[in-house]
Amino acid sequence: MFDPRPTGRGPSRQRCEEHVKLRKAELIRARDALNRAKKWGVETELVIAREVFERDGWICHLCGELIPERLRTSRVLGGKHDPLSPAVDHVIPLSKGGPHTMENCRAAHWACNARKFNTERAEITPGPPADQPVRQAPVVGRECKLDGCPRPIAGRGLCQAHLRRLKKYGDPNKVKCGCGCGELVAVAANIAVAVAYLDGHGVMSGPAVSPAVKLRKGLVPQPVSERGRTMYGLTGDCQVWTGSKNKMGYGRMYVRVPGQKRKGSVVQVHRLAYELANGEGSALNLTIDHLCGVPLCCNPRHLETVTIGENLRRAAMVILACPQGHPYDDENTDYSPDGHRRCRQCNTDRYHLEKHGHEFVADPENMSDLRRRCLICWQREESTPQFCPKGHEYTPENKRIGSDGKRYCQQCTWDRTHIPDYGHSFVPDPDGPVKKRRCLTCRRLNPPPKYCANGHKFTKETTEYTAKGQRNCVLCRLNSRHIPKHGHEYVIDMRNPTTVRRCRVCYEEKYAVSRLCPAGHEFTAENTRLKNGWRNCRTCERNRGHRKLFDHDFVTDPNSGKQVRCLTCAQARAAR
Repeated sequence: MFDPRPTGRGPSRQRCEEHVKLRKAELIRARDALNRAKKWGVETELVIAREVFERDGWICHLCGELIPERLRTSRVLGGKHDPLSPAVDHVIPLSKGGPHTMENCRAAHWACNARKFNTERAEITPGPPADQPVRQAPVVGRECKLDGCPRPIAGRGLCQAHLRRLKKYGDPNKVKCGCGCGELVAVAANIAVAVAYLDGHGVMSGPAVSPAVKLRKGLVPQPVSERGRTMYGLTGDCQVWTGSKNKMGYGRMYVRVPGQKRKGSVVQVHRLAYELANGEGSALNLTIDHLCGVPLCCNPRHLETVTIGENLRRAAMVILACPQGHPYDDENTDYSPDGHRRCRQCNTDRYHLEKHGHEFVADPENMSDLRRRCLICWQREESTPQFCPKGHEYTPENKRIGSDGKRYCQQCTWDRTHIPDYGHSFVPDPDGPVKKRRCLTCRRLNPPPKYCANGHKFTKETTEYTAKGQRNCVLCRLNSRHIPKHGHEYVIDMRNPTTVRRCRVCYEEKYAVSRLCPAGHEFTAENTRLKNGWRNCRTCERNRGHRKLFDHDFVTDPNSGKQVRCLTCAQARAAR
């Protein structure tokens, strides 16, 4: 016997692992019931449900029937208790002040306890004496109520199979005929899955109608098309199938296995006609092309087996436009993964009609290659003021077209980073650089310094901007090379007629010395050539190459024209 103490602790040698688990589960349920009873403020004690059931002999004190012990912990789908599962009922409900004690607790069915709810019985039937044997009532089974069906109940007193037949056919003892006629056939109650037939509706024993006969009965002759006569020289009539067809427009037929029902397959009639004429398997892994262009034609002379690529190529030569009349050109043609052509205009119109109420008209001035633009929608948007979600108008200065063809608000792009960093909206400075715009408010609040770090004043001539809009000092950049080479700072010559900068100090030093070049030639108007703002001696330039060739200096001939020649060389030629 278990230890009646709430802790369940006893000599360890008297408890096995299974009993420990059962005892813990009982104590948990008993404590939960005790805590619920305390909330009503009534007298309480620890009541173990198993002891109540054993005291009452597993008899419901409300209906007097036996409580199945095997249903104690069972639940059906959905988390609900079985109606006949045991439950502890308070004779005087807790809501009426009844105590939670062994004397006030009785065994009952779960359904009987639910029907009793919080009512109080007039008489309380005491439990049977200990010396009197318990009355054994017949066990109420949970089998299907139909005679001969041993399966458990699923609902309405029926098992799963009979309940399904009742909902589907209105009778739990009937199923549909196996031949497919739709008539109902009565079956025995102990049969769960039945394939039954009415008399004469069973498997046919006679020979089945051959596919060739069925094909021949469903064909109607029709004159050959103009396409087949001109392109392939076909003369025979088209044999057009008059039976059912699939969604692609090709005929189909059900071919069954002789002697068996529900054993067959649906085949395309033109493939069946080709294999009947050329042998079974002749069109395996190939596509049959209709040379006449009639999808329902089954004349073997009008059919040819080709690859899927060849079939698509032939179709592209003949079909130059989609059913809506849009041409299959390079811009209007898309290809599916299996290689079939798709009209791009139809796909766009299908969405555009539903969304905007008109067909899509491509805008020829659209600069995006990834996203097409409707000309009608674009003109409608341009004719009315358009604003971004933040309220900024889409002006030419405030609008940017992305690579995806969508327009973006330039002001929102600036404010996205400027407001979190500086706390105010971005105001473009009209006098700032174009590539890297700067905020006019920030410039007024924090005016830029007038002098650089080395003390040079930022003027128009001494200021330059990088690609990112950063202001740099020109003199600092020039001094980094000029001072080590010449020993003085660079002074920009404002009188320089050329666009190339030159140092005024270096220029004055150069012209302050003698008017002779290092070789002793005088810098006259004829002997001086300016290059990048610097003087060059023409005589030195001529002598540099003339000495290598003739071993004497170049002497200008005063009688030469535009092309200056050497006087020494001219006299030498004349002396010869």
